[in-house]
Amino acid sequence: MENAIIIWRRPLISFAGLLVAYYAIPSGIRSDTSFVFGVVCTALAVAVLGWAIAGQVRRQLRGDADVALQTLLILVELTAVVFAYGYYLLEKTRPGEVSGLQTRTDSLYFTVVTMTTIGYGDIHAAGQVARVLVIVQAAFNVIFVGALVTIVSGQIRTKAAQRAQPPSGRSGKDAGAAAPEDPDPGPSGDGGAG
Repeated sequence: MENAIIIWRRPLISFAGLLVAYYAIPSGIRSDTSFVFGVVCTALAVAVLGWAIAGQVRRQLRGDADVALQTLLILVELTAVVFAYGYYLLEKTRPGEVSGLQTRTDSLYFTVVTMTTIGYGDIHAAGQVARVLVIVQAAFNVIFVGALVTIVSGQIRTKAAQRAQPPSGRSGKDAGAAAPEDPDPGPSGDGGAG
């Protein structure tokens, strides 16, 4: 139990910190300069996130054991905050781009709904720039967040398989008792032996 608390502490603290930063960062003023700055910052942040996620995927493919679940969760959290802030800045500098988006909470909600592909429709991209940003987020989610989910599910399956293995060094009667039954008994019902 204590190990589980340690594992989840870092992502939870990071998530809280990201939310505080998300709500505390000033949104700037409405001008074309703010719009360009917002687009450039969002594009740079998305590029950095893509690079970081690609690095984690490369590590996993090489078999590095240091691909931590906590890091992967933090990258997903950061992805949500970056896109949410991008949508919020877009709506503040170009009102009407995202229909129904008025607050930072609306923006975070829209981002999470888009990430999970639920799409309620109460908040939606109305302008061309917002639609491009939604396309970018959708592609990012499919490529990068999908890769992270694959890595996380693979790690969970690996850990579950490791826990299901009997401790090594057992012999005799105990070793035979721990052997799993044949899941496919075959047509004769005797384990396929005849």
